[in-house]
Amino acid sequence: MKKQVKRMLGLLLCMMLVISMLGGCSKDDTSKTDSTGDKEGTSTDTGSKDDADEASTELEPVTLHFIFYGDKKAATDEVWDKIAEYTKDTLNATFDVQFIAGTDFTQKLLVKAGAGDAWDLNFDSDWTCYYQMTANDAYMAIDDLLPKYAPDLYALYQEKGILDAAKSKGNIVSLPWTMAMNNRTFFQWRGDLVEKAGITVDKASLATWEGVDAFLQQLKTAFPDKYILENAGLIGSQEGLMEIGHGLAINLNDPACKVVPVETTQSYLEKAKYAEKWQSEGIIWKDILTDTTDHNTYINQGKLITKWGTHEFCNQKRAWLDEGARWDFTEVYPDGLYANRSPLSNLVAIPATSENPERTLMFLNMLETDQTLYDMVQYGILGETYELNGEEAIFPEGMTAENSSFMEWGGRWALWKPQYMRPDASYGEGFWQAEADYAASLPQNVNSPLNGFSFDVTNVKSQVAQRDQLYTDANKLIEAGLGGNYQDVVNKLISDTNNAGTADIIAECQKQIDAFLAAK
Repeated sequence: MKKQVKRMLGLLLCMMLVISMLGGCSKDDTSKTDSTGDKEGTSTDTGSKDDADEASTELEPVTLHFIFYGDKKAATDEVWDKIAEYTKDTLNATFDVQFIAGTDFTQKLLVKAGAGDAWDLNFDSDWTCYYQMTANDAYMAIDDLLPKYAPDLYALYQEKGILDAAKSKGNIVSLPWTMAMNNRTFFQWRGDLVEKAGITVDKASLATWEGVDAFLQQLKTAFPDKYILENAGLIGSQEGLMEIGHGLAINLNDPACKVVPVETTQSYLEKAKYAEKWQSEGIIWKDILTDTTDHNTYINQGKLITKWGTHEFCNQKRAWLDEGARWDFTEVYPDGLYANRSPLSNLVAIPATSENPERTLMFLNMLETDQTLYDMVQYGILGETYELNGEEAIFPEGMTAENSSFMEWGGRWALWKPQYMRPDASYGEGFWQAEADYAASLPQNVNSPLNGFSFDVTNVKSQVAQRDQLYTDANKLIEAGLGGNYQDVVNKLISDTNNAGTADIIAECQKQIDAFLAAK
């Protein structure tokens, strides 16, 4: 009997030991397998797999609908399916990622918002339609949601002092990037072609409209079979103007920040004059507004040989098709004041119609804290859409920016994270530090006195809507030199926008700016 009891006790102890070991094994391996099959440390996964499974079952499965700027790449859906797999334990979401071509982005996004369409995240910027979207209350106020569902991103915004810039009408409505840059105007040209043509370039002479015009005449004569220039887009540093949205500007030399309509400035009139001249001379091509080909394609193919640029675009690498192709460049009106780039230069926002703002913010917070997720979102699938050369993300063999299946997708700028950005096909090692250094190095590069200011158009909403439409439509024609006599077309724009209530808009905007400056 005693032997039988001992035998039973021994079996019981063995069973308890096996159960204990099995339980321990379920928690020992805290590494996670990414989309490539390699195991990655899970700095963001502090619980066990059992805990993660339990957390994921508490979240109803959803589909997050994202809209970005540009054209959809071939592997986009495959990459975002992998992202869904990687984030399943945390988000339990699939992704429907769509794109709107750059030429149509502003109009189509505004139409979707006006129709009440529902989606969860979109790209926007102060150079697309952010001000129109906020004027129409198209973006969700996320003051309470942001710190709860994206605490790391919220803390970063607090540290960098960006939250005020992210506000409209007193509420946080955008999720801006955190890059340090300056967009002072440069003029760029194909240095290799100009050298082969025997043209000697005096860069100092290109500091003004007159100098650029003389150079363009030389290029038109030397390269009659090429596109010379896409538009007369220069404005700003000639007078120290800084646009603040809705076709309004302040002069950075004016401490009172007096608001003026852009179309009434000398810079704008000069732009219109040269645009008309260059259109009549064939320097700007006649079907520029109906030509839907991406102009970057023309540049890479050597068909378009100049452009207005910035320090960034002058120094980035390009996927040239011509061997030895390179940009040469110089600053235009280099002595004028120019504001460093706004946090609103590139951003994402959650529309007021979003059904999943919490899950969207959770995704953005993961992107702030997870290198593996960042690599997937920016570069795609290792071994398929990109390769690694040390720390550099490179195109797979046979792939370039021209035929990339994912890497360098449009609209990615708003999701750039300096702590995770790899050198890549466009930006080499140390590139972004050089951009930050350039922004800080020149006394003429200044921080905007209105950083953190957001114009609340509630009291002039109808006037702003009319002005935005009139200014946008007319400006396209004016920049391309297609509006007719430049003086007449500018005068008509001034008259039309005045009739739309520009004086009311300026009075309201100035009142808010004065209050903003007084409170600083």
